[in-house]
Parts: sequence; structure tokens; C-alpha cells
Amino acid sequence: MDFDIAEGDVAYARLPFGSRFGSRGTPPTPHHAVQRLTTDVVRRPVETGPGEYLLLSGPVTRPVADGWQRRIAGLVREGRHAELARLPGELCGALVTARKVWLFRNLTSTEGLLYRRDGSVVRWSTDPADLLDREREEFSRQAIWRCCRGDEVFIYDALTPVRPGELVIADRNALSTVRFDALAPLALPRRTPLARYAELAYEMLLREARAYVGAGRVGVMVSGGLDSAAVLCALVEAGADVVAYHHVVDDPLADESEYARTICDHLSVPLDMVKAGYDGGFPPRERAFSHPFLNVGFPWLEQLAERVHGDGITFLVWGRDGDLRFGPLRYGLYDALTGDIPFRERAALCAGLIGSRWELPRIARTASRSHSLFDEVHSGGGVARATDFLEPVPGVPDDPFADVPAEDDYSVKDACANLTSWRPRGIMMCNPLGSRDLRGLAARMPDAYRMIPYQGQVITKPVLRLLLSTRLPASVWRRYGRLWMSSAHKNRALDGTEAFHDLMGDQRSRLVRMGVVNPGRLAEVLADPHRRRRNAETLVHAAMTEIFLRHYEGRTP
Repeated sequence: MDFDIAEGDVAYARLPFGSRFGSRGTPPTPHHAVQRLTTDVVRRPVETGPGEYLLLSGPVTRPVADGWQRRIAGLVREGRHAELARLPGELCGALVTARKVWLFRNLTSTEGLLYRRDGSVVRWSTDPADLLDREREEFSRQAIWRCCRGDEVFIYDALTPVRPGELVIADRNALSTVRFDALAPLALPRRTPLARYAELAYEMLLREARAYVGAGRVGVMVSGGLDSAAVLCALVEAGADVVAYHHVVDDPLADESEYARTICDHLSVPLDMVKAGYDGGFPPRERAFSHPFLNVGFPWLEQLAERVHGDGITFLVWGRDGDLRFGPLRYGLYDALTGDIPFRERAALCAGLIGSRWELPRIARTASRSHSLFDEVHSGGGVARATDFLEPVPGVPDDPFADVPAEDDYSVKDACANLTSWRPRGIMMCNPLGSRDLRGLAARMPDAYRMIPYQGQVITKPVLRLLLSTRLPASVWRRYGRLWMSSAHKNRALDGTEAFHDLMGDQRSRLVRMGVVNPGRLAEVLADPHRRRRNAETLVHAAMTEIFLRHYEGRTP
């Protein structure tokens, strides 16, 4: 979608999803707005006034009243930002008039809306490929190196994401941004106990689940973990018509199917087991991606999307954001001593820390706010990935998460999955754990309630465990430790020597020409089973980055 600020007058057109800029049927004028539509999924634009169109993107699960779109347009146009922020649901889109364009995204929307300005022309889309048809983007070597390592970095320097709660205004004189929606921590009494947080969390999740009642059959991705289990419990209690999907893997070290079966049997929910595995077509050389798609389980994603699409499912719900809302961000003696928690719980947390696996001197250091028991994880010590076949690049931070946009700001993985797998099949991903109420609750919740040391164990997400303790068998909510989820990808690296060598092993490789991959060291890694296993995820990430670069060259003139 383009808007020429200097010229004004916008011509509006609709095109089928996947149509490219400049294709037959595109308005001949250089200043135009184009929306690509998928059947029965993205709501058609509404003419909210003479020559004024509202274009929305994202799932709409709640029934909407007559005039709902016109109300949104009026609030945007008139600058009534406080009322706009209070509207329910995930709002993201554009209001297009002959002289001005507003781009907006509320706090809970996960849509990847991007824009750029070139002189007097402002262009926007949820697909980066739509914004790259005038000149070729030059990606920094450091950014591509980090993609090969698996860092979720945003590589398009000329494009700007519309941030959550942000409104971008483009007229003939200027381009400006306004913050119209912000997170407000939930107001709760002092020393609210852990049990009350669990009660409130489920009440909020249940309210969110009621939006899916009457929306037809809803698919739920059930991993067997706490997040998806909580979402499924709420949907069932709300009365939604649900079917669960679970990926089944061959490796017993990564198999969670028994947990998924236990959850679904207890809730009397039909469970569809989707066989997950790599076929001979991985890495997927023929696929074009809008970003380097760093999901090591991309073939699994495609297999699930095909199954869900074949079942006629429109809304697919998952447990995304459970880690962000309820998982540990930092933890230490400071949090137990100064957290806004009842005195009895404070004493129990301190006793648990003393009996935990951490050494006493290390625990003592965390009495300061500046120290956390997770410091070595956030500094890269606990999440470092092997890069044996990559050339050294000066200035790359050790921490894979350094300078990476917050997931709510712009999730490269989510945007790429939407554009590649979900939306082309008419599937809308929905995220009940990302609701405004639950975000406010999590913002109010003390860090001491995100993890509990108890009898030498580390109990993560205690709020979710507590709310599930009366709804699911103990074998589910008392799970301790984690499975070796990367084992399938490591096995793929052991078996895929020829594919990786053919893709990145000589000067035909874009990564080799950029000085990111060293072909000699790549050959050494591929020849050694132990080093292949050590570098397994990096091999997959680098292969997907190479595929992106090859297709990118053909997508821009």
C-alpha cells in the first residue's frame, strides 16, 4: 500500500492474496492503497465515509455490532485515542482517506505491520516483500551472521514496524507517531497472595475464551505443557467447540504425546495426532520467505497447517505468551525479601532458596537488585549456540537476545509463519494468553511469583500450576524439568550432510560470498558426527537464511 504525501489523492483497490505490486489490475496511479484479501478470513474493507476506507488485519473473534468499523474510523480520525485504546480485541490496520493515512496497532495485536517513507511516499504492508519492489535492500553482514546463529533479528533497515500501542499519521506535510495505548498494571491490594493471582489469571483467561463460543470449531495446539493446557481448560469450561492438535515425534527424548493425551482425555476433547518429521524436501529450497525463517521445525509447521486447513478450521489457538506472562524474568534473594507478598510466603521463599541447588555466596549476591540467579543465562552462558563453521564477525554480542526487538514489538517468526503457512490457508492464529487483562495482571505480579525454589527443585510458572491443580491430573501440572526438544533437529543434522554441503559448501552460496560461512570449516563440521550434533541448530538456521537470500534476489528488480 502506497500513499504519496505530496500528491494527496489516494486510489483504492483490492487484489487477491499473493498478488504482487504492479501486476495486472493494479491502479495505474503512483499513489494508491492496495489490500490483498484471503477468502472469509481478513474482513473486507468498509467505506466508512466518502472516499474513506478502513482496512483491518488480524483475527476478529467477537461478534461485532452494526457500525463497529465506522466507530473505529471515527475514533482514529478524530484523535480520540483513549477510547480507541479501550476497544476490545486485537486492532491493527489503516484508515485511508484522500489526504491522510493512519496506521494503528493496539497493545494486544501481534500483527507485523511495517511501513517506510521514501521522499514524499509512505508505503505500508504486513509483508516486507511488498515494500521492496523499488530498490534492493542491502543487509548487514552482522545481521545475517546473527540469523545464521538463530538470533531473531529484524534485518530490514529501511522498514519500521508499527509498535504495539502506536499510531502513525501520514499527511502531505509530515509523518508522525503517537502513543495511544499503554500497559497499565492491574490495581490489587498490597501483599496479594499467590493463590489470588492464580484465581484472577483463570478468571481473565475464561473471559477471553468465551469469545470463541459460537465461532465454529476451534483448533487448539496442545503441546502437553502448562500454557496450552491452561488455554484448553478455559475453552472447554467456556463451552467452545474445540479439537486439539499435537505433533508426534519419533524421538522419545522429545515426545510429549502422553501429556497431551492425558490433558485431552481428562477434558473429553478430541485429539488429532499430527506426525512430525523431516522429509526429503528439507531444507525447502523452493519456498520463498519474507524473513530468514528461523523456525527449525518449519516442516512440522507446514504439516500442521495442512491438517488444520483440511479440517476447515479458521481459528487456531495456542499457548503463546505463557512464558512472557508467567515465566521467570529474573530471580534472587532481593525478590523474595522485598516483593509485595505476604510475610509467610516470603519466609517460605527464602527458606526454599537456601535449600536450592545454588551456592550460598551466589544467593547472597542476589540480595542486590542488580544481580539475578539467571544472569549467566541472559549473558549468553546458558543459551549460546555453536558457530563452528561461521566466520568471526567483530561486534556481534555474545547474548543472542541483545538488540533483538521484544516479541510483542515485532516477532519475525510469527510474521513469517503467518505469511508462509497460516494466512495462505485461511488460518488465523489466536492468543488468549496475550489479552489486555492478563498483561496487566502480569505487570502487577511480583517476580517472586514467577518461580519458586522448593525442596531443591525450581518450580517455574507457579501461577499456571496452581490454577491447573484443581482442573487437571497432577502428572500434568507437577511436571518438573524439560524434554530434549531439539533432539529431532540434531538428528536431522546428522542425516542431512549432503543437503547442507550442497546448499552452503561453495561459492554459489550467498552466505559464502558474504563472508558469513567458511566452506572449509563447514566441510569439517559435516564430516564429524559430534560436531554436526553440536552445530545442529546453527546448520538449520544457516540453511534457512541461505534459502531466504536466494529467493530475495528474485523478488526485487
